[in-house]
Amino acid sequence: MKKIITISALIITLMSCGENKNEAGGKLTSFDACSCATVQDMNGEDYKKCKELRTDAKFEADYQKCKLAQTSGIQDTSRITIQNSATATNLNPAEAGAYNFDISTSAIRWYGEKITGKKHNGTLNLKKGYINIVDGKIASGEIIIDMNTLTNLDQSGEGKAKLEGHLKSEDFFNVAKFPDATYVITSATASSAYDYDVTGKLTIKGISKEVKSHLVIAPNGKDVNIGGGLTFDRSEFDVRYGSDKFFDNLGNDMIKNDVLLTIDIKAKKS
Repeated sequence: MKKIITISALIITLMSCGENKNEAGGKLTSFDACSCATVQDMNGEDYKKCKELRTDAKFEADYQKCKLAQTSGIQDTSRITIQNSATATNLNPAEAGAYNFDISTSAIRWYGEKITGKKHNGTLNLKKGYINIVDGKIASGEIIIDMNTLTNLDQSGEGKAKLEGHLKSEDFFNVAKFPDATYVITSATASSAYDYDVTGKLTIKGISKEVKSHLVIAPNGKDVNIGGGLTFDRSEFDVRYGSDKFFDNLGNDMIKNDVLLTIDIKAKKS
């Protein structure tokens, strides 16, 4: 039976990632990328070992894929309705051409977490963007995010307003001075008709770093649906608050450096 692909709020084909290989006592039994992505205790020996392994470029790329799959809730079938496209057949890539993002029907989600395991998530609005397909491959593309639209979804009232204000402040993303964040695609490798491993330049607070991402681009008539996401280390973009890379003895006030962004974009052929 052929596998059927449908598009939902998030499109990622990393189904094999996310298996927690911890023993009952919490120690890792295997130090592969997906096991390291499950480590929660940033003060533990497992974290230190995994941090060393992440200095290898291939291990780090695999780690980020696993982290993306795990953090975004890859097992939540209400949000993910794509089957394994790597084993599907007779898939057609998107038609060649430039596709402009429809900001009214597109969505971006962010996810962050404290060392204690307390998690927050919210939305960001897409400002504009495009993707260019040539011969069934991504030739170029750009995503521009309006940082002033950052909202929190897991709280309400005073707590929600306080968190949103803090994230927009100089302690974090300083949106008054840096209102936009951008991701410019510099290269992409197709692993199937739909799946792309992407390298791009992420710019936050005026600082640009190379960041890997995974995208799935599926034809929707003459248009396309784009899903996937990326994980970035906020400390590399001078987002210092609560980071163990800048401050010692944070204890339970430590905030993890990894931030996840997922996208659900509808793009129209120009």
